[in-house]
Amino acid sequence: MEQSATDSASGWQRACHECDLLLGNNNAPPGGKLVCPRCSAVIHRNPARSIHYTAALSISGLLLFIPAATLPLLNFSIIAFGSENTLLNGVFSLFGAGYIWLASLVLFCSVVAPFTRFLLLAFISLGCLWGALDRPVSRAVRWYQHIKEWAMLDVYMLGVLVALIKMQSLGKMVVESGLYCFVGLMVLSNLTLLSFDQQSVWRRMARRRAAAAVTDAGGVTP
Repeated sequence: MEQSATDSASGWQRACHECDLLLGNNNAPPGGKLVCPRCSAVIHRNPARSIHYTAALSISGLLLFIPAATLPLLNFSIIAFGSENTLLNGVFSLFGAGYIWLASLVLFCSVVAPFTRFLLLAFISLGCLWGALDRPVSRAVRWYQHIKEWAMLDVYMLGVLVALIKMQSLGKMVVESGLYCFVGLMVLSNLTLLSFDQQSVWRRMARRRAAAAVTDAGGVTP
């Protein structure tokens, strides 16, 4: 009831992204989804305990990022020659070969953007619990919308799979522990996309501001 009152007071309108039907200020119930009555498109998903799950997944991703980036992914050997490849080795090789822009793009999409995305999600999920961090959390949510499209762990994983399949006939390929960590990191990244609902963050902050306004109004004497 409190959530509905807060949404009604805001006066905003939700439109279907497929057919532009105005749906008022409705929100999906916790654990459910809001479906357009005209075209059956999913307008909004509201995962249950979204903030708590996102906090756990993002912190796990930050912890798993260190071994995924530093441990070897594959070990490739031909006769007596062998080499171990890590997430950062490819970037350093591109820098050494003079491909500065390509190396910078790979570094940003495979390391910087995914790590920043996990870091922002952890800050948003934990920071929205304290009213003093409402302004930084609001900025972090906006930054997250820009950075999430650049985190391309799945694209990097496709490259690893192509190399694993194509180069097996040339030599011996051994899957190392870093690849398992990288797969786990990619799974966590996709799970955060399903668990994070920014509407839950905005509603929590809106309810906190409404409660503060009521408290301030109650403290004012005529």
